[in-house]
Amino acid sequence: MPAASLLLAWLTFASPPPQAPAAPPKSVYALEDDAFVAQAQEDLRQLERYAQGLRRLSAEVKTSRALYLQKQSEPYTPDQKQRLLTTWAAFFDYFVSTEVIRQRYWDFVKVPSLTQPTKHAWGFLLTHGALTTELAHGLTYAELTGGRKQLEVLLDEPAPEYGLPARAFARFKEKVIHVGTTTQLLTGDGYKQQLRPLLVKAGALDAPRVPWVMQEMKLNSEVAKGLLIKRGPVLFAKAATDLTQDSAQRAFFPVQRAVAEWMGDTRVHRSGQPLISREQVQALLGRMEPGDILVARQNWYLSNIGLPGFWPHAELYVGTQKELAAYFDEDKDVKAWLATLEGTPQSFTGHLATAFPAKWAAYNQTDTHGDALRIIESISEGVSFTGPEHGMRVDYLGVMRPRLTRVDKARAILRAFGYQGRPYDFDFDFFSDQTLVCTELVWKSYAPSKELRGLSIPLVDVVGRRTLPANELVRLFDAEFGREDRQLDFVAFLDGREGEGLAKEADAAAFRYSYRRAKWDIAQE
Repeated sequence: MPAASLLLAWLTFASPPPQAPAAPPKSVYALEDDAFVAQAQEDLRQLERYAQGLRRLSAEVKTSRALYLQKQSEPYTPDQKQRLLTTWAAFFDYFVSTEVIRQRYWDFVKVPSLTQPTKHAWGFLLTHGALTTELAHGLTYAELTGGRKQLEVLLDEPAPEYGLPARAFARFKEKVIHVGTTTQLLTGDGYKQQLRPLLVKAGALDAPRVPWVMQEMKLNSEVAKGLLIKRGPVLFAKAATDLTQDSAQRAFFPVQRAVAEWMGDTRVHRSGQPLISREQVQALLGRMEPGDILVARQNWYLSNIGLPGFWPHAELYVGTQKELAAYFDEDKDVKAWLATLEGTPQSFTGHLATAFPAKWAAYNQTDTHGDALRIIESISEGVSFTGPEHGMRVDYLGVMRPRLTRVDKARAILRAFGYQGRPYDFDFDFFSDQTLVCTELVWKSYAPSKELRGLSIPLVDVVGRRTLPANELVRLFDAEFGREDRQLDFVAFLDGREGEGLAKEADAAAFRYSYRRAKWDIAQE
């Protein structure tokens, strides 16, 4: 089939997009070529991460296959429900994130390959790479879960604590078991072969991760086609009734095209313009103390994909060198503790400088905005010192203060310094200290020991693994609120308003409720 016919088939069989909004968001294709390629390469890096996450989940599902095949007349136990829901929530997270990428680059079909070969080629790579990833893993999951009444009811119920909106499973089935996306798979595979000279011309084949995505397309397409040949009629028959009933409610599922474009527009065109203003951050800094725990969220650009909950990120506030000195160096308990250490350091800041000279030097730098570094957080680059522009200028920010002595906070910060520089833990393995996820940094810094009272923060099971979503920190705050033995006090909550393009100061009651918000709810509260 000629290339023009393949593109026509792609457009003809695509799921019809909802009516365009009055003021549609600016397309990623409006970027200049260099900026477009940079964004495409970043999204390809994210796609690789999502594909690896889906592959890990598929392996986990395979090991617990008996649970999915359990007789539907036999009720699930609470532990079984928890495992099924955390696995589905993580799968949903990766699936939606992959779909956002697919929808963002969908309009490559409207970009002329002759006059804009670079954008056309990269757009196809991202769109078809995301589609084949979705179908290979989505059809596998749908085959195992579809048609099992008890399981479908469980997966379709709203579960905000896991980041799941109502009818998420029905929406998922609608997307993955659809003649349109299946046709796109077949036409895209054919178009890939004809597009190869254009990929060479655009210099895309030699770019990082492009060999990976080309191979991923091939492998995933083979898996998806195999499932469609073997089980397609059965899968489509099982889904037919649900798809008919669900069509009226499609707008709630967050992977519809208009929403995905909005997500992409927020990530690209609101980049560097978070809802929390610089003035709000500067005002908040005056209320912060070393040892404070921050939870943060950026809409549509979530860290910790695969972990449930509204809050995706946690950080440890250290303060500037002057703030550290003022807070700790004259405290009598801190001085007494230092006197027991080798070398009997005279001050806490002096001890940090001696124990970690290179890290102390790095910490005493400024960021690109000229602000002093004040935060330790685990981000994709690893456990890093960051400034308020990075750690606090987000869309939502909550601040909690441990009800601990200054010497306990000093010990926690000393531990955190020790972790600085270690890689980010994309596997969320809390039993290894070699790599750390964001909440793991906070949890291990404040872990109780013989010399540190610390914070008792229970881990939870996510996909059969003990870990700590940032949402659990706020859940703990809510559960202990008002008690004499509470571990955390409220400091501040800057609550984003996406529709208004700003954030407002909210009270402790609003913060207590925040962890219940659905992770992918479009109508942010």
